Parts: sequence; C-alpha cells; structure tokens
Amino acid sequence: NDWERVLVFVATQHAAEHVAAKLNRDGLSATSFHGGLSQGAREQTLDEFKDKRWDVLVTTDLAARGIDIAELPVVVNYDLPRSADDYVHRIGRTGRAGESGLAISLVSADTEAHFRLIEKRQNLNLPREQIEGFESVQAAAIAVPGNGGVKGKRPSKKDRLQAAAKAAGSA
Repeated sequence: NDWERVLVFVATQHAAEHVAAKLNRDGLSATSFHGGLSQGAREQTLDEFKDKRWDVLVTTDLAARGIDIAELPVVVNYDLPRSADDYVHRIGRTGRAGESGLAISLVSADTEAHFRLIEKRQNLNLPREQIEGFESVQAAAIAVPGNGGVKGKRPSKKDRLQAAAKAAGSA
C-alpha cells in the first residue's frame, strides 16, 4: 500500500505498547501514544508522528478527540471502541479538511455483535471484507430481541438494602 501514516486504535495502554512493539519487529516504524506517557512524551510523540518520523501511531482513545493530524490517510480500529460515539470520533481523525480517508475496523466473531450495535446507533451499514487466513471459526451470536443484558435485571445495592430493611421491619 502507499499509506504514509496510519493511526491504530487499541483498547488499553498495554495493547498500545504490545502492538507497536510487534509492528516494529515486523519492520514498520511504530510507536505508542497513551495516557501512561508524561505530557511531554505525548507532545513529542505526536509532533514526531505529524513530522512523519513514525509510520504508525498505536493509541488508545486519547487520540480520538481534540487532535488534528493533517494528511492522515488511514485509521484502523484494532480493538473496537466501547461506544458508537467513540467510533465516530476515532474515524474522524482521517479524511480531515476535505481529504478522503479510509477507516478499517478489525471485527471478529466475538466482536461482530458489538460492531452491529455501533452501526445501528450511528445508522450505518458498513461493508465487510473477509481477509484470507483470518476466517471465522465460529458464527457470531445472534442478538435475542428484548435482551438488554444484565442491566435492570439484578437489584441494585440500594434495592437490596431497602429489601433487607423492609424484611427486618416486618420480622
């Protein structure tokens, strides 16, 4: 490919360090960018990436908002963001100032349902491409209508305390 620079989003600081190290071992010029770095180190890393000293910047959501990197052709979601809004902020780092850009999300069978939720919340229908050698070994679970997870099904601490007080009062 002819991508000069790539911004890769991961879920954790550890993943940022790990993926950057792996990319370096494979011959790419990569570094990590996350909240575990000092402010000075973050500023220096970002300046170096903007000056094209690094080909790949592997980052947490720290870089999803508030930074502008001109001429950034590609954003990769190595790990999916937690929320649909974070997805929009992440992919918004590419294609700035009227330029075109490419956003790639790596989705597995385990994360397919979450990716579909992001699409639904952002009213998107994004194309899928199967990469040879990375075929799914299991089908993604089909969401059961009306199944919103655990939230609302388990009594809160406050509810348990009120129930205990009521039981103690009637005993």
